[in-house]
Amino acid sequence: MSKASRVLSYAAISVSLTIMAWAQNAAAPATRPLPPGVSRVTGPPVGQSAGQTRRAGHDPVDDRVEIREYGFKETGENMPYAVFVSSKIAKGRKAPLVLALHGYSGNYGTFMRSGCVEEAEKNGYILVGVMGYSPTAPFGNTNLFGGSRDAAPAPGPARAAPPKVMPGAQGPAIGGTRETDPARVSELSEIDTMRVLELVRKEFDIDDDRIFLMGHSMGGAGALYLGEKYAPVWAAVACIAGFGSPDPRGKLKDTPLYFTAGSEDKLGAMGRTTAEQLKAAGLDVEWKELPGLDHGSIIAGSMPDVFEFFNRHPRKSGK
Repeated sequence: MSKASRVLSYAAISVSLTIMAWAQNAAAPATRPLPPGVSRVTGPPVGQSAGQTRRAGHDPVDDRVEIREYGFKETGENMPYAVFVSSKIAKGRKAPLVLALHGYSGNYGTFMRSGCVEEAEKNGYILVGVMGYSPTAPFGNTNLFGGSRDAAPAPGPARAAPPKVMPGAQGPAIGGTRETDPARVSELSEIDTMRVLELVRKEFDIDDDRIFLMGHSMGGAGALYLGEKYAPVWAAVACIAGFGSPDPRGKLKDTPLYFTAGSEDKLGAMGRTTAEQLKAAGLDVEWKELPGLDHGSIIAGSMPDVFEFFNRHPRKSGK
C-alpha cells in the first residue's frame, strides 16, 4: 500500500471512529438514568406530518399518545409510562383521570391503543398507562401468584397460576430488570404505579373527585388490590377479565366496582364469582358479560361500558 493510500485509509478510519463516537454520545441520553422523579418525553404524539404513524412500525400505541419515562430511584432505572390527554379538556377546568394497569406480559401501552384512547377522547379524560416495573409484576398483589418473599405459596382464592400470554395484552419485554426477587418486584410494581399517579397529578389539573382505576387480567387483580389499599384516592374501580379476593368489610365497601369479561373467556367465571361474592356482601358492584369477546378483545371491547360507568360515578362528597 502506498503512503498516500495509507493516509487516506487512516483518515477514513478516523472519520468512521469520529462518527461512531458522535452516534454513541447522541444515543447516550436515551439510556442515561434520570434523577429521581424527573420525567421526559421519549415518544411525542405523531401524525402531525402527512404519512406519520406508529402503526407503520408495528407499534400498537395510538398516534395521539405521548410516551415518557422518569427516574425510578429505587433501582436507578428509567421507568416508562404513557399519557393521552383528550382534546376536550379545557384550560382552567379540572380533568378526570383514568389510571390503567396492564395484564400479564403487557406494558404501559396495553390500554393505549385506538379503541381505548378513542373513548378517553370522546369522554374528555386523561388516560395514563403504567409499566408497574415489569411486564409480569402484579402491582403489589404479592399473593396473586403465590405467597410473600421467602415464604411458601399461600393457598386460597387470591392465588392463581400466571396466565398465558394473551392476544391483545402482550407487549415487548420492557421495564425494570435490575430487581429479580418476585416479592420485591411486586413491591416495586406498586411503587412505580403510585409514583406515576403522583407525577401526573402534579403536572395536570386533576379533578380529585374523578380519579379512576382500571386493570385487565392480572392488572384487574392489581386494580382491586390497589383500589382497596388506596381507597380514598379512587372514585371507582373497573376490573376487566380479572378477579381477586378483597375484604368485603374493608376499604372498598364505599367504592363503586365494575366487573366485566367476555363470553369466550375461560377465565371470566372467576371474575363473575368475585363480583357476585362482593355484591352479596353489600358492596356497590356491577357485572357485565360481553358476548363474543375473549380475554384479549375484551380490552377495547369493554371501554364504552367502562367509561360510561366512570361517568356515572364521580366521588361522592364526604367519601
